[in-house]
Amino acid sequence: MKSNIPRRQACFPIRVVMEMTSLTARQIRYYEEQGLIKPSRNDGNQRMFSLDDIERFIEIKTLIQQGVNIAGVKAIFASRSKGEGTNHNG
Repeated sequence: MKSNIPRRQACFPIRVVMEMTSLTARQIRYYEEQGLIKPSRNDGNQRMFSLDDIERFIEIKTLIQQGVNIAGVKAIFASRSKGEGTNHNG
């Protein structure tokens, strides 16, 4: 079944993300502090996450379980975004 929620629309609070990813609130905040995730904020200044964010959390969790440290995760994501950026030169 395909979801009708736009993948980039931030509509999930941290509680839902915790349930969907089995991450703790502390882990989620840490990944944000490290610049791996940039959640939106609602009017009450609560973090709100998108489906893309949730997928990224799952990928971070998988990489860490495979023994990649935070610096390695950052490097992997940076190389991806750099590769994507080459298609958009000005």
